[in-house]
Amino acid sequence: MSQTVDRALSILPLLAQGPADLGQVAERLGVHKSTALRLLRTLHEHGLVYRQEDQRYRLGARLFALAQEAVENLDVREIAHSHLVALNDRCGHTVHLAVYEEQEVLYIDKVESR
Repeated sequence: MSQTVDRALSILPLLAQGPADLGQVAERLGVHKSTALRLLRTLHEHGLVYRQEDQRYRLGARLFALAQEAVENLDVREIAHSHLVALNDRCGHTVHLAVYEEQEVLYIDKVESR
């Protein structure tokens, strides 16, 4: 794997924990500030990272849009939705559909209780 790509992608989970300044990003990655800045600028150009007025960085809106597209394109949602509705009708409770991937749970559909 490309070291540059690996470092850039390592920034995303770091910022998922909350906004961070350039020094914090560089320290967590174990790189010089100039390297961290180049990575952050590239991620910013692609909308994956946003620089706030206080000079801290946070996840960008495009990242959320990409995540939403990915979730919407999971075929399992389409297949399972009618079953979620039926289960909701039978039990009267909110029903969730989730996937487990790399030790994380991602909720991909929900039918609210009435």
